[in-house]
Amino acid sequence: MIFRSKSNNSSLIQPGKMLLALAFVTLSTTACSNTQQELAEREKDIDKQKEVQMKVVEKTTEELKQDIERQKDQSLQTLDSTKKQLDIEKSNIDAQKSNVKESTELAKKNLDKQEEIAKKVVDRNAQVAKDELKDLARSKP
Repeated sequence: MIFRSKSNNSSLIQPGKMLLALAFVTLSTTACSNTQQELAEREKDIDKQKEVQMKVVEKTTEELKQDIERQKDQSLQTLDSTKKQLDIEKSNIDAQKSNVKESTELAKKNLDKQEEIAKKVVDRNAQVAKDELKDLARSKP
């Protein structure tokens, strides 16, 4: 770059203007370099933040999975306990049903025996009544 003075048509470079131009170019280059460095640092910071956030997401997800697993285990434990209790109650009910069936069968057998005895008593009473009737008929001339 060659700077010429407007008042002077000489082809001499004015040292002050040249120095100023060089300083501007140096500042621009330095500013670009600093901007590049700042951008690179910001990108690194963003990557670090990304890593931290990813770890937080992974940790939170893992904790939630563990909570769900604990809830499942608790629910299964509760259901198993309930099932055991229901199984015990079912066994008791089955035993009661069996007792009802057995006592019903025994009651029926007792009734059958009583029926037999009652029929024998009726037969005997009828026979006695017939015998008395025959005796009465013989004693009357």
